[in-house]
Parts: sequence; C-alpha cells; structure tokens
Amino acid sequence: MKSIRQIALWLALAATLASGTALASSDAGRESQFSIGSGVRPLGMGGGFVGLSDDASAVFWNQAALSSLDGQEINLMHVTLLEGSIYDVVTYVYPNPKLGGFGFSFMRLGTGDIIRRQDWNDMGEFSYSTWQFLVAYGRTLEGGYQVGTALKIVNQSLDSKSAYGVGMDLSFYKNVYKNLSVGVLFQDVIAPHLRLEDATEITPTTISAGIGLKKLSFGRGFEHNVGLSLEKTEDRSLKLRVGLESVYHKYLALRAGYDRDNMAFGIGIYYQRLHFDYAYKFLDGLADSHRLGMTIAVGMPVSEKLRREKELESARGSSLILEDRRRQFHFFKELGDKYYRANNLDSAYAYYQRATAFNEEDHDVRNRLAQIDNSRNILLEKARLSATERKAIPSSLDAYYAQAELFYSKGSYAAALDVINEALDMEPDNQKFIALRDQIFTARDAEIRRMTDEAVRAEREGRYADAITSYNRILELSPGNVAVKQLVAKTGTELHNFQLISKGAELFSLGNLSDARRRFEEVIKTDPDNVVALEYMERINRLMKESTELEVLQKDEKVWKIYLNALEYFRNGDYEKAIELWNEVLKFYPGNKNTLNNIEQAKLRLQSK
Repeated sequence: MKSIRQIALWLALAATLASGTALASSDAGRESQFSIGSGVRPLGMGGGFVGLSDDASAVFWNQAALSSLDGQEINLMHVTLLEGSIYDVVTYVYPNPKLGGFGFSFMRLGTGDIIRRQDWNDMGEFSYSTWQFLVAYGRTLEGGYQVGTALKIVNQSLDSKSAYGVGMDLSFYKNVYKNLSVGVLFQDVIAPHLRLEDATEITPTTISAGIGLKKLSFGRGFEHNVGLSLEKTEDRSLKLRVGLESVYHKYLALRAGYDRDNMAFGIGIYYQRLHFDYAYKFLDGLADSHRLGMTIAVGMPVSEKLRREKELESARGSSLILEDRRRQFHFFKELGDKYYRANNLDSAYAYYQRATAFNEEDHDVRNRLAQIDNSRNILLEKARLSATERKAIPSSLDAYYAQAELFYSKGSYAAALDVINEALDMEPDNQKFIALRDQIFTARDAEIRRMTDEAVRAEREGRYADAITSYNRILELSPGNVAVKQLVAKTGTELHNFQLISKGAELFSLGNLSDARRRFEEVIKTDPDNVVALEYMERINRLMKESTELEVLQKDEKVWKIYLNALEYFRNGDYEKAIELWNEVLKFYPGNKNTLNNIEQAKLRLQSK
C-alpha cells in the first residue's frame, strides 16, 4: 500500500509541474470576479480544492463538505493585486454532527484612487468594488453522500452607482474510499444579475469536479494532501487546478500547485489553535500576487464532542441498565411475594428464581427460596404421616367422628368424607355421621359456589391464573360432584385448552420456550384455529430461531439508543411510548429477550393504571 501512495504523490507532483505548459494558453471568456477563490491554504495548492475541502474555505469550494469538518473556524485572507487592488475574505464555519454544517463568508474585491478624467482634465478620484456574502449549508445523507448549497448576495459599486444581485451554488461530496474523496461544484447555477445604468452583467456558471487524497502518511513525520480539480466556465476552455501539501509534524506545511494558468506556492505554520498561511502566485506580465491568511480554531472539535457524547451515552446506558436490572428484580420479587402470600408456592418459587437472575445476593429472596424448600419438605413429610395415620384410625366410631370433625374444621372436606364413608361402611344408619356428612355437603357446596363465582369473575376480568386456581380448587373439593362434572362437561376441551394456554404463557414469560411450545401444540391438536395458541407458536418459532441477548443490542449504536430511550420513557411512566420504541427495537432484533420482557411489563403497568 505504501508504494501505491508514493506513486500517487509523484503523479500529483508531475501533474503540478507539467500542467504549467499543458494548459498555459488563455482564452477570452468571462468569469466571476471572485474566481480567485477563498483561503490562502487552497490557493497555495493551486485551488484544487473541490474534492478536498477540509477547512473553512469549503464555503466557497464545496459547501457539501461542511458537514464533515471537525470544528468551528474563522478564516481571514488578504490578497494584493495589481494597481493597489485588494481582495479580502472573512469566513466562519460551524459544523454540527446532527444538524449539518453551516458557513458564512464575506468576499470583497476593490480598488481606489482611480483618476476621473474628462476631456483630459483631472476631475478627482473614484473607486470600484464588488462583494458577495455567502450563507452556506451542507448535510450528510444516507450512504455517506453529502450535499450542499450556498445562497449569495452580490453587490457591485462603481463611483456613485451600485447594483445588487442574488445567486446560488450547488455542490456534492463523497468520501469514496479511506483517504480518497470526490466533489462536484455548480457555481452560480442561479446567476446573479447586476445592472448599472444600461449595462447588465450576468455572472457565468462554472462547473468544477475534483478528487482529493487526504493524510497520506509516508516519509517520517509527514502527512500529504493532494487535490485536483477540472473547472469549466461558460464560453471558456477547460481549466486545471492541482496542488500538493506536505505537513511536517503538524506544525509546518509546504505547498505547491498549478492554478489554471500559473504556478503557486505556499507555506503554513501551525501553533496550537492558530494557523498562519502565506501563498505566492506568478502572474504573466503582471506583478506577482501575495496572499496572507490566518485561521482560528474556535470551540471544541466535533470529534472530541462525539467522543464525550459517546462516553456520556455509555455512562447513561450503564446507569439505565442497572436501573433496569433493579426494576426487573423488583418486578419478579413482587410476583413471587404475591404467590407466596396466596400459598401458591410453586409459582412463587419460579418467580423468586427469576428475581435471582437480576440480583443473586438479595437475602430476602434467598431466605424465601429456602423457606419454600423447607415448606415443601414439611408438606411431603405431612403427606407421608397422613397416610400412616389414616391406616392407624381406631375402629371406635367416636374416634372416627373426632377425626372427621378435625378434617372438616380444617376445610379438608374430601378427607372428612372419606372418614365418614369408612364409618358408614361399618354402621350405615348412624345418624350422627349422616348429619355430619350433610353438614359437610352444605359447606362444600357453598364453597364450590363461592369459588365458581370467583372463577367466573376472574375470567371476566382477565385474571386467568386466578380463574384456573379457583377451578382447580373446585375439582379438589368435589371430584365426583354432579355440578362440577356439569361445569367440566360444559367447558370440556375449552377449559383444558385454557389451562394449557395459561401454563404455556407462563412458561413463555419465564423463557422456557420448548415446554411452552409443547403445550400450545397440544392445544392446536384439538383446536387448530385457536388464535392465541397460533400467535404464541409463531412468536416461539421466531424467538427460537433469532433469540438475542442484550449484548447484541449494545453493539448496534442506533438500536441501542432506541432501547435506552424506551427505558427512560418507562421510568417516567410513559409506558405507551416505551412500548412503541421497544417495538421499533424488535423490528431489528425480533428475538431479544429483554425487549420482549420489557414490553410485557409495560403492558401490565398499563393494565394496572
């Protein structure tokens, strides 16, 4: 690669030196009085800056490049021309990484002390000047293409006469490969019309196209920039501008170029945020031209701003992720507490386990998990002892009656009825046991009616888990009860599918996709058109193919910002906006677990409002 760069540099040098003779012939067409250009640095390189345009002079050479400048600059230029004529330029640029690049430039060409003569008599002196003020803007589009424009107000004054006109430039710019950039400028595409008395002057349109090679690093301590432009003005032949700049250790620059008709040379000195430039151009048959300039860097460079913004965004992301982990932990802990209070230990255990994924060190959750494990062991031991005790029931009917009453008082209707049935097997007409059995039937039926009402109400309010709990409790109370059998017969497959869907949804929310899929497949076997099961199956199939972790989002700067913004909306209570942004994330990463879980939580928060 080094040899290719060296060849490119030597070709640029050869073109610079050879073009002096190749394009030295002049033509008689008109051109803008501001065709000298802007910026001492570009002029020292022959003005081959349309494809380079990496400083404040881009306001003149290629406005599209304004959006890629690295900071604010004020550029001053002073040029001496023949017969005391002076050409001055003041330029200010303000690039913004989000809004684009803005630029303003005032350019003035003038001469004074012109002797007024009438009939060979000296009638005093007068002056001539022309100036233009440019307001420029450049923006980067998708794919790295840059476009720009400049609106210009032009004035021409001769003695006491003055005229104004308005014009516009249009430009394009693109960094095509590493250090290589190209640009096109349509100058005065809307041409200013200046009318002084009966004479009207129309600025001709100029089209320029160029390439730039930037920061070619070879030669110890040197960086090289090469610019080449072809320029075509109406009624004039094609012109060449080409130049080379070599910068040594970023404090001394040497420049050479060919500016359409003559050679130009320049030098630049860099001191902290100040740049001092000088350029010299040979003019055939006229006094040579000296150009002086100074550039002042203002404010923080764009690259430094972006670096700091990225650091702040990273810190903000870390803070939001920590906050999100705390929120996720409390969400699952609260669910665990809810089911623990309802004595639904299996569900409580599952949600406490999910909570530990976000905070393994929380003592409350760890203690609850230990308590549930302990409770499970106690229940197993009780079940073992209960079976043993049932076998050791004394044959005495009084003991049977006392045992039945004990089960009844604890709400264990099925166990109480089992004891009564055993006693009635021994003495079928025992009225004491029959009365107790009727009493238990009445209490059990009342409990069934209450649980049925709760189940229907829960189902109507969308609390399906509570409804399933109530239905299961009814079946536990009276597995052979006619009313329960009628309810089961009425709901039949629908109730069974409902239970499967509820369990599948719970498994889906816990991330157990394979078990959830098995339950939804079982639903579809009996109800192929079940919309809920089909929707869950589609989501599971997609997730199982494209499941992603949070780290994947963090690597995608654009999507990561959307994700973090959604977290902020969630934190501020704007759940609908958070869901909207998280759905945007899912368009890029449809299987991201964190995003899907966040959407579910936001929906739950909306329902609880």
